[in-house]
Amino acid sequence: MKPDYAVAFDDIFDGLRAREIWRRLGWQEVRRRYRRTVFGPFWTTLSLGIFIGAISVVWAPLFNANLRTYLPYLTAGMVSWSFVSSIVIEGCSSFTSGENLIKQLNFPYSTLAFMVVWRNTIVLFHHLVILFIIYLVLPENLSFAILLFLPGLFILALNGVWLVILLGMISARFRDVPPLIGNLMQVMLFITPIFWSPDQLGGRGRILVNLNYLYHLIDLLRSPLLGARPAALSYIITILGGIIGWLITFMIYARFRRRIAFWL
Repeated sequence: MKPDYAVAFDDIFDGLRAREIWRRLGWQEVRRRYRRTVFGPFWTTLSLGIFIGAISVVWAPLFNANLRTYLPYLTAGMVSWSFVSSIVIEGCSSFTSGENLIKQLNFPYSTLAFMVVWRNTIVLFHHLVILFIIYLVLPENLSFAILLFLPGLFILALNGVWLVILLGMISARFRDVPPLIGNLMQVMLFITPIFWSPDQLGGRGRILVNLNYLYHLIDLLRSPLLGARPAALSYIITILGGIIGWLITFMIYARFRRRIAFWL
């Protein structure tokens, strides 16, 4: 019998190589959710656009902000937040939702994690339609810095996979975790600089913002979409966080992977 760490490594590596499987499953899941609808996955984009428009009209005057600058900032933030929060929340049910597959088939469980990240990447690119509309109206927000969106997305996706694997395992063992994470993400939406700018908090408040890992993940996508470079600190924290997160996740995965099927 292979050592646990070897089984875990093979599982993750084979899951990555099985890209045709998780890519196809991701597309099928998106289509299934919006089967027999006119707009398909663009329904979520439409809902997000209406939410952003309503919030911008109300909150911009509250913050004494110029709508021409606040609307792109809020849109880029909400599009990025939707991607990150969906990975976290759906990651909690990644293994429990794949219970039948895990119990009936012999396949790398990490395939389910890659599928979650891929599926939400598809939805992310649907949401970018909102920003393209804003670029047509406010072209000053578009620059070559948008090319940094792709490496930021890559770093975020790597972080997303270990988050899904880790949260999926914990949620399979402790069923109170998914609602807890769901409630926590609702709170984090308001204490993460999405509706407001970190500069509004001042010096000490900025320290608290820098301790928010979600903020740095968001910055990797939001800044390029606004025509700016992400902060160097965001790259450092997310890359180091990804390395540490993968090491911790790998050790836990190696230790408990064989038990996942019995937890379901």
